[in-house]
Amino acid sequence: MFTPGSKYLIAITGLSAFSLALYMLLVHPSALGAVALIGLVAATSLLTGITLFTRDGHAAEDQTSAATLDTPTPSMWPLVGAAGFSLVLVGTVTTPIVFIFGIVAILATLVEWTVQAWSERSSADVSYNASIRQRILNPIEYPVLAAIGVAVIIFSFSRVMLAISKDAGAIIFIVAASAISLVGLLISVRPQLKKSIVQTIAVLAAVGLVGAGIASMGFGLREDLVVAAEEDHYAHQECGEEKSEHFDKGVSETVSATSGADATIELVDGKLTAQVQGIEGLQDSITVRRANPSNIIFRNKDAGEFRLSAHLGKKQIADGVMEDVVTCTQLISEGAEQWLTLTINKPAVSGEPYTLSVPGVEGQSIVVVVP
Repeated sequence: MFTPGSKYLIAITGLSAFSLALYMLLVHPSALGAVALIGLVAATSLLTGITLFTRDGHAAEDQTSAATLDTPTPSMWPLVGAAGFSLVLVGTVTTPIVFIFGIVAILATLVEWTVQAWSERSSADVSYNASIRQRILNPIEYPVLAAIGVAVIIFSFSRVMLAISKDAGAIIFIVAASAISLVGLLISVRPQLKKSIVQTIAVLAAVGLVGAGIASMGFGLREDLVVAAEEDHYAHQECGEEKSEHFDKGVSETVSATSGADATIELVDGKLTAQVQGIEGLQDSITVRRANPSNIIFRNKDAGEFRLSAHLGKKQIADGVMEDVVTCTQLISEGAEQWLTLTINKPAVSGEPYTLSVPGVEGQSIVVVVP
């Protein structure tokens, strides 16, 4: 027999299904509205099934027991489950990470709510029922909540560090470390402090850090990081004649060990010369092993700052779009030297040899041969 609540929900489910059918036929089956109506049909169907199974929570007097006479404990898990279901719907039309968070929230709701409902009916003793739930779920909840809390704190702190300047970051580190040390000292000196006071301090610190992280996300990255992201100078080397603001910063002008060099390239009086390991005399070409690292020393013996650039053909980055493959040393001053390591996987195309040259010095290059 249908109860009043189930009749109402059956009507809502039928109306939602009819609206979904009309929307998919007349509008578009993949639109956001269809996803919302599918979620509505699923939610009302679930509620209808629950009301039919529980019969609106009514039971005859002779069907009750002492374990079911107490009022059920208030639970937040229905709200968490509804939020998870909403995230699943939003994630189907936005990003996969939102969908994954929704699935996690739904699974957590199923486990937590099921164990809570079962434990509340284990006996007539409310405290005993609560202890059963704690024995089952606390070994899972504590590590998971601790991991989530640490992740949120680390993420929030990282957002703050990315938004402020390096000098301000050092000051914040000092202040935060000092505050943590003072709180720890206070707790050790006054162990009789109420547990509620310690919890309040921890909650306020966590809320303040998360709030600062959210605010920092609104401000975005600091200026130098924005420039770095736009220029991508960590991955891209500027191998021209001009000095690069980032790539040529902190130049190393000495080579610690020269015994591992396959060749030495020198710039003397505007000319490039090559000395190959095991071959006497100056060479106008060098031979490197295919698909193996080859170490080359570049020495600048001219006045001024120069770099050695290796031109290693072209590669396709898109349909019909080719890009030059170039690697180089940093700019080094007169009398300095620097390593250049080449790893070449295939020989050069006929008529387009691989070469080593110095930008700004015209007509001088060393041919790189790959057998």
